[in-house]
Amino acid sequence: MGVIKILDESVSNIIAAGEVVENPASMVKELLENSLDAGSTYIKLEIKDGGRYVRIVDNGKGMSQDDLLLCIERHATSKISKKDDLYNLHTYGFRGEALSSVSSVSKMNISSKQETDTVGSYITVLGGKVTSLKEVQKNKGTEIEIKDLFFNTPARLKFLRKPSTEYLNIKDIVIREALANPEVSIVLFLDGKESIRTSGKGMENLILDLFGRNILKNLKKFKYGYLGNISIVKSTKDSVYTFVNGRPVKSKILESAVLDAYYTKLMRGKYPFIIIFLEIDPKEIDVNVHPSKKIVKFSNEDEIYKNIFTEIVETLTKDQEFVTFNYDVENNKPRNEFLNIEQFKKNVEKKIEKKIIPEERIKLQKMEPLPVLFESEEIKCEKKALTENKEYFKLKESICESPKEIQENKCHSKIIGQYLNTYILVEEEGNLVIYDQHIVHERILYEKLKKEYTEKKPTSQKKLVPLRITVDLKERDMILENMEHFVKFGFEIDEFNQNEFLIRAVPTLDFRDSVENLFFEILSGLKNTKSKNSVIESMIVSMSCRGAVKANEKLSMNEMEILIEKLHEIGEYTCPHGRPITFKLTLNDLEKGFKRK
Repeated sequence: MGVIKILDESVSNIIAAGEVVENPASMVKELLENSLDAGSTYIKLEIKDGGRYVRIVDNGKGMSQDDLLLCIERHATSKISKKDDLYNLHTYGFRGEALSSVSSVSKMNISSKQETDTVGSYITVLGGKVTSLKEVQKNKGTEIEIKDLFFNTPARLKFLRKPSTEYLNIKDIVIREALANPEVSIVLFLDGKESIRTSGKGMENLILDLFGRNILKNLKKFKYGYLGNISIVKSTKDSVYTFVNGRPVKSKILESAVLDAYYTKLMRGKYPFIIIFLEIDPKEIDVNVHPSKKIVKFSNEDEIYKNIFTEIVETLTKDQEFVTFNYDVENNKPRNEFLNIEQFKKNVEKKIEKKIIPEERIKLQKMEPLPVLFESEEIKCEKKALTENKEYFKLKESICESPKEIQENKCHSKIIGQYLNTYILVEEEGNLVIYDQHIVHERILYEKLKKEYTEKKPTSQKKLVPLRITVDLKERDMILENMEHFVKFGFEIDEFNQNEFLIRAVPTLDFRDSVENLFFEILSGLKNTKSKNSVIESMIVSMSCRGAVKANEKLSMNEMEILIEKLHEIGEYTCPHGRPITFKLTLNDLEKGFKRK
């Protein structure tokens, strides 16, 4: 007797469901696309219990009672009828697997009504089997309610991620489907709270609804969609949105064309915000590469690449201002500044007079100046007003327990100078050692922040003027999810509205970059973190990198001395990312180079 057997239908249905319903987000995608294929202009989604409960209501064309009973059968579809249709697709769905797969791993209720019918029909389905059928009064359209997703597949239930992660994935799906359908109003509720609402009034209103005003004003329309300028670059590829014939897709050839076109415009590790809509003969693409239908292949990839690449390059080249960083200026004031600058200076001067007594002022004026690597904005203003731009000893205070520590830990090294305002040249024990100043300082700050966090000693400084930042939906969720970590590091953050936060206090560290850039650097790092420890590590690395001196930044001999001596005290010679800090040339190397040996 043979060992090969035909699987029971209930088992084969669950296996098939695994290809379509990998997680709650993939299920939402299938349901949403069914509603869009039905011609809906309004779709409402309610998600609860980390995606195990979903209710979707649309005003599409609806189904007759016969169609309602057939819709949960495998390979039952209204979208294709013959083999050739697979190569001429104009709809999202075509396999007839979605509702069948979902129903086989959930408890489902479906009600639907066509415009020409006097009443609608309602069915309940348990594990893929219809358990009841009745007539109901309802408006045109379809309503699907899914409860206890994966109730009969405990292994798959076990691998569901935490609700916040599942919700992020669901929101990403809804955003992409909304971008593909700007004339459709889509509303998403997560655990009873409205998360997304699109008006269905065109692409620009949609971009405003999803991403906010700052993104919209920094986009430029071109032949294939919308290009973002360098003011809204990202640290991941998440904001490269690509669509083919109205379908959200992933395509290596499209991604390569985008990144190659932006290559000379962006720094390494930065990615553009871009939305691409490509319309092409359905016969020239293959959407059967993956069960999710999100990966496509083109019959003429070289031509596709050339067209997208050329259009992006030409658009960017034509408008020099568009590829130049611009500040968001309103009424002659920098973005996020709430006070008049002149009034700000007067407030600082008054504060100085109150805080510094005459004896201290005389003492300060007699001190030898030492340029500072980091200090707060408030301290900078105070010292600038008192000493005509002379700053003192802040570097020592920020990286050492006390000024004596410099002398106690002094190593046998001699600073020769600075090369290209980027590398520190040091003579050490007969060797020429070249230090990357940014990485040196980054490592020092990394160790300092890590020690403070471990010892629960992070301190913060209040900002004289709260900084208002605008974020997208994903970034908003990440801030709220990691708020306790921000607080532990010294941030004080208040939610201003759905897309804006106020930063009222920051860690006591004078960052070489703006607080806004630092904050978004932290958010970028958090996107790929999976555990509490990796979140903490990511935040420390981000703050260290942003706080450190940069390349092409001139340092005094004293500043270079302090950095090198503190690094030797730490005894770590790689940056937090693992890059080497030093490059050494021995006397033997030099003599060989000059042919002395």
